[in-house]
Amino acid sequence: MTILGQMLAYRRPLQTAVASVGLFAAAPASISFLLATLVVSVLWHDPPGGHRLVAACCAWRATNLPRGPLLPLLGSALLVRRPVEAIWTTTATGLVLGPLEAVVRSRRLIALGVLGHVLPTILVDLCWLVTGQAGQGLDGLDVGTSAVVVAAAAALAVTTRSLPVAAVLVAGLTVDIAAAPDLATTEHLIAVVIGVSFAMAFSRERRGATAPSDSTPVDATSVGLTAAAAQFRGAPPWSPSSPGGPSRVDAKTVAGRRSLRARRGLAAVNSDGGGQQPGLRDRHLRDPEARLSAGRVTVTLRAAASVPLGGHGSESCH
Repeated sequence: MTILGQMLAYRRPLQTAVASVGLFAAAPASISFLLATLVVSVLWHDPPGGHRLVAACCAWRATNLPRGPLLPLLGSALLVRRPVEAIWTTTATGLVLGPLEAVVRSRRLIALGVLGHVLPTILVDLCWLVTGQAGQGLDGLDVGTSAVVVAAAAALAVTTRSLPVAAVLVAGLTVDIAAAPDLATTEHLIAVVIGVSFAMAFSRERRGATAPSDSTPVDATSVGLTAAAAQFRGAPPWSPSSPGGPSRVDAKTVAGRRSLRARRGLAAVNSDGGGQQPGLRDRHLRDPEARLSAGRVTVTLRAAASVPLGGHGSESCH
């Protein structure tokens, strides 16, 4: 495997899903986010009617927070104003959003995107309004896909344990802090915390779903068939190593089965052999081995009859 292949190994779940069901079915939320972003951004540059429409639903400013409405807060994640931002969002969709959606599924990705954009934006806007720091990049429009992508990248690095993704994320944040530290940088750092927390919660949920549970019910049919097969081979109904079975057998169940076998054996001894000659039973009983066998059957029947039957044992006798 080449170095590039090792760096992009985290995209294998997405590639497998695309080969199986197609691109849009494999990452519908990511593709929809990208298409919506491109459409909204194109309409923003359309002077007649598109610009007014986008301004009403997606043009968010920090000063809108105390007076509302809050709809532009959600729509602001879909608006990019420069071509380089559109290219960056398209690249991030294929390298970050799509691979993450293939792992965590669409609903979780949407929840992470909304939380990763809304919460950092509100916290930073509140800080800007309270401190009144002019010239911190929030006196104009507060729009863009960066918070969504940063939160998704942090979650992807933790979920897939990809060192390349983590390294690129750390390098990008370092450049952001060193080049232009402002409240927008703080917004990205909060998005990283949200993405890591989301990935840790998802990992715990996945481990809990795959861990075996002691309270899992045992299929009664499989238990009965396994016990019957063990008795047919002359082995105990269950052993401690038997998968899915109890470590011991109920005493009433064992007594009921022994009683049933004893009664069948005694009936076979007392029968005339299905049309055999009269007196054949007497000749059998005169034989020492036959008498010994009949005695064992009688003793077994009496011993089994002395045990109160119940549960599965009583059902077997009927």
